[in-house]
Amino acid sequence: MSRHKSGRENLQLIFPLIAALFLIIGFILGSFFAPLGRVKTLYPENSSAINTLNDALGFLCSKYVDPLDKDSLVEEAVSFWMSNLDPFSTYIKPDDLAWMNERLSGTYVGIGIEFMIKNDSILVVSVLENGPAAFAGMQVGDVITAAGSAILDKTSQSNPENIIKNVRGKEGSSVVVKIYRPSTGKFISLKCIRKGLDMPSVGPFLNYNKNIGYIKIKEFSATTDQEFMLAMDSLFGKQGNKKDLILDLRGNPGGYLEKATHMLNQLIPESGKVMVSTKSKSGKETVFKSSGRPFFPTGNIIVLMDENAASASEIVAGALQDLKRATIVGRRSFGKGLVQAQYKLSNGGALKLTIAKFYTPSGKLIQNPYQKGDTSTIKRGIFPDVLIPLASMDTSELWANAKRLTIPFVVKNKPDGFLNYSPGKGKEVTVNWAAFLPDNKLVTTYLKEFNLGDEVRLSAWKRLKVAYAKQYLGNEMAMSIEFEVDPFLKEAIRNLENK
Repeated sequence: MSRHKSGRENLQLIFPLIAALFLIIGFILGSFFAPLGRVKTLYPENSSAINTLNDALGFLCSKYVDPLDKDSLVEEAVSFWMSNLDPFSTYIKPDDLAWMNERLSGTYVGIGIEFMIKNDSILVVSVLENGPAAFAGMQVGDVITAAGSAILDKTSQSNPENIIKNVRGKEGSSVVVKIYRPSTGKFISLKCIRKGLDMPSVGPFLNYNKNIGYIKIKEFSATTDQEFMLAMDSLFGKQGNKKDLILDLRGNPGGYLEKATHMLNQLIPESGKVMVSTKSKSGKETVFKSSGRPFFPTGNIIVLMDENAASASEIVAGALQDLKRATIVGRRSFGKGLVQAQYKLSNGGALKLTIAKFYTPSGKLIQNPYQKGDTSTIKRGIFPDVLIPLASMDTSELWANAKRLTIPFVVKNKPDGFLNYSPGKGKEVTVNWAAFLPDNKLVTTYLKEFNLGDEVRLSAWKRLKVAYAKQYLGNEMAMSIEFEVDPFLKEAIRNLENK
């Protein structure tokens, strides 16, 4: 999930907390991890190649005019080698390795928040219910200014990453997090007790009606197949009546290949069907075939894809499309058809190295061209059966930035007239959506705050309607509105109802 620095501002969405230290987790999550082990030594100990490297390192460290750290030089050299391969092979530093592996484990130790880094400030955009931060009193919209000894201000040398590192720690240990609360103008110190937290990769999921279910897959982590089974069990219930399914893979960067194949086994009723195959440098082919033992009577399937769906999510979509098991609705996927394995190094770091390419059941390679000097403009990926074209605003940086800050906006700007919310155990809520129209003053405020033109007023109104529902009424109500306003979901429902 990588970001770039814009001319207007440096805005990075980091989700969830454990991903904060390294932004390389996006499309380079990889497809699976190989067993750790030693590899065959390419050169004898006293070979010319090894001696040349040692000589060069020795001269650099002993003769160069300024002090040099040899360990850093080695790391930089390995990073350079990896950068000249494909876009997804990378060197993982020792400090980052445990965090990256934990990223796909399905659990993490932290305080339970989601946040953004905006203009070198850490803005809290979500607080996990009943998590350590919530228990300490942290709220959406708070700005973190310090964590432990790391302080973020104009006079300090700290940066957001130092604070993020200090928020992490051992389960059961404590950290004092200092925040600024814009709603009151006060600085507050909160003591948070770190704890192990689940990081769901599946959800939300719900029944649109008695005939259609919906499941969102965020990524393919170590627990995705188990979470998917629980979601399916919730949708189908004890009766187990046949039901159509909308599988939402939009924005899914991939993850474990085997978890993707486990999920496919629940969606392909026939046995022995090729779901995906991989081919290595030596030409060795590994074929994954369906078991033919699904637990749930799934009917027609719609898969939602976009340009940010990659790797394992493309395996799922490609298999279901080739086997004519699903209709793909959306946009061409990212085009990542390379398989990575992780190999640990003696310094505690690791190489994440591309070791194979994967192919859909029809033999199609979905990887976009990446070799240096390749001027091909061919875009591969998975092409949808039903295309949802990009709107002009979808490519707008201002529109994207506004989206990332929508939840803090709805927290700061309380609903007026259309939604009356009484906090407390009962959470009494009365809603009058008819009073929340596109010309509502909140929509106007939203447009002004994020420098958006009036031409996106209708889209901004739809976005705010979903956001207010999510913040004050819960995910289920927000999803019901999503079905009314999201063009992907609207097309999915239309397609299923016409079958």
